[in-house]
Amino acid sequence: MKIKKLIVRKTKPSEEVIREIQFKEKGLNLIIDDTPESLRESGNSVGKSTAIKIIDLCLGAKSVRELYYDSDTRSENVVVKDFLEEYKVQAELILIDENKREYSIKRDLFLRGKKYIFDEPYSEQDFWDELKKIIFGLKEPRPTFRQLIPKFVRVENTAEERMIKFLPIMTGSDVYDTIYCFLFQIYSDELLSKKGEITEKLFECQKTIQMLEKSKSISSLSVLKQSLEIINSDLKDLYDKRNKLSYMDEYREELDSKRKLTLRINDLQEKMELVEFEISNIENSIVSLSKEKSEINIQILQAIYQEAKSYIPKLQKNFEDMISFHNSMIQNRIDFIQKQLNVKKELLEQYSSQLANILEQKEKITIEALDEGLLDELNMLNRKIEDLSLKKGEIKQSIQLLEEQEAVRQGLNKELLDIQNQMENDGIDEKIKKFNQFFSDYCDKLYGEKYLLAYNENWKEEKKFPVSIASLGGKVGTGKKKAVIVAFDLAYMQYSIHMGIKVPQFVIHDKMENTHINQIKTIFEICEEIDGQYIIPILRERIDKVDQKYVQKAKVLELSTNNKFFGI
Repeated sequence: MKIKKLIVRKTKPSEEVIREIQFKEKGLNLIIDDTPESLRESGNSVGKSTAIKIIDLCLGAKSVRELYYDSDTRSENVVVKDFLEEYKVQAELILIDENKREYSIKRDLFLRGKKYIFDEPYSEQDFWDELKKIIFGLKEPRPTFRQLIPKFVRVENTAEERMIKFLPIMTGSDVYDTIYCFLFQIYSDELLSKKGEITEKLFECQKTIQMLEKSKSISSLSVLKQSLEIINSDLKDLYDKRNKLSYMDEYREELDSKRKLTLRINDLQEKMELVEFEISNIENSIVSLSKEKSEINIQILQAIYQEAKSYIPKLQKNFEDMISFHNSMIQNRIDFIQKQLNVKKELLEQYSSQLANILEQKEKITIEALDEGLLDELNMLNRKIEDLSLKKGEIKQSIQLLEEQEAVRQGLNKELLDIQNQMENDGIDEKIKKFNQFFSDYCDKLYGEKYLLAYNENWKEEKKFPVSIASLGGKVGTGKKKAVIVAFDLAYMQYSIHMGIKVPQFVIHDKMENTHINQIKTIFEICEEIDGQYIIPILRERIDKVDQKYVQKAKVLELSTNNKFFGI
């Protein structure tokens, strides 16, 4: 899949094309910024990165705010923002496949705008899913579209350390393994997707276990079980001591009654704690619903109402009716939950009354005739037994919760093992070898040094990243050369075309100004040989020393202070 054209147009008050960019089918595509340095420093941007940001938006990027927000200064270009909103500006990206079939993808460039494929509107998730089918030929849920496309459209992550880790920093190695296995077609799409799904469930299960351990202030299931063993042993010793105490038979009945009352007290206290917890949750729900009612987003509801009105001009209900209906629905939910709250409070009162009654009964039991010293010792033993019994109950409950999650984890691990047993190494070494032929050749041309990529099938057992970059001249340090990322992406593009893998046959990079002029010249020469598209925005002064035959041949758009992207 290649990019044929990008069209940006006003849709209000009438349709008017603002910018139309026709891309070269092969090789280098340059978006040139002619702005003098003095004007650039004053913040007078002409929008050289705007074109690729719009392409990224058409390919599912989340926020149109990127078109007018400067993350460095943390400020908005209000002129651009208002322009996009006032004229309801829309972008259309036209892709073309190997059979010359064209695909029209449209994205509104204003807040709360819509997304279209062949003029059919899509929700965000459906938009991503459909693009994944079109561009990657992938119907399985994993890897996701927005996990794959940043490898080909690097709007921000062009720093060398982000070469193989091109997703947000918190992304796990399992996700990258699924991505690279797909990109190099190591395993079938179905197995990869299933593996990714199980891996995500395992991650969530592990988080739950960690949360439980943290909430119970314990280190592990094994520690709990050892604690339970110690408590059982201590309880046995206490029971033995109590049984050995010598007291008259006529007091046994009173002592046994007191023990039974203590057990009932403990049972009621546990029930009360559970009901109090439920009451707290219900009260929190009521507060949240009340807040939702009081903090209703009028603008969002207004937009929904207006959209509905555009389809049904003669709506029987006005906007105020809609607001009233929304609030009444929330109130109904609050009323329903309030009834549950009342039931729980009544139950708590019953438990409290029962507890007070039992405590009163327990106080009435006296054993005055029993030897005072013997009674004191007996009471001390009973208190210890009661305390340990309560602690034992808490630990058993914690063990049950952790064992349930551990059983889930073991089940998922078994499923994962079954999936891995089904996975066969489908010539991975030969595939990586073929990729490295392109990769090392481009690196050699750029720096006179051959780099290579390796895939480690045992990365999880060895606690490493699934893929790694190395140099034939030695270990690649943290100061890896910036243009290697260009070699990496262009090499994969050539590799995928050669292997017939359905992925984008284009690479888009931003932030290339710091690349040395020698490497820029070499990149332009390499682009003469590639079968896909390499698209970059760049300052005119950075390519003044490059042979102008490359520049003129590759130029698809030239911007200046008198010819800004949106013309404003």
